[in-house]
Amino acid sequence: MFLEMKKIVLVYLLVCFGMIQAKAQADISFDVLSFDFGTVSEGTDTLWHSFIIKNTGSTPLEIKDIKTSCDCTLAEWPKTPIQPGRTAIIRGGFKTEGKSGTFEKNLIIMTNTSPAVNIITIKGNIVPKTTSP
Repeated sequence: MFLEMKKIVLVYLLVCFGMIQAKAQADISFDVLSFDFGTVSEGTDTLWHSFIIKNTGSTPLEIKDIKTSCDCTLAEWPKTPIQPGRTAIIRGGFKTEGKSGTFEKNLIIMTNTSPAVNIITIKGNIVPKTTSP
């Protein structure tokens, strides 16, 4: 009987430990999910916005990759884990050269969170350069 009780307690402790481990994970929050540059003139510069992110989880946050919706969209992000409670910056950029009209581009962020994919957006309106006669 004592051996059976010992097994029950051991199984209970293993289940509890597993539940604690299952809840321990990274989580990401954003200051904003979308940024509008407004109306800007076409140029050779890249428009950049810094999105502030925070690891609101209990384990280090890893940004595994960021995909962009086209070659005119750029992304920069920390390559090292972000510790729980800490903030970091994801920069989203848009190349304006040769572009005109409205744009809305996504940055698709892959992390070790649940859900593993988050999307942030940059948008704006590009006015073409005027040429003088």
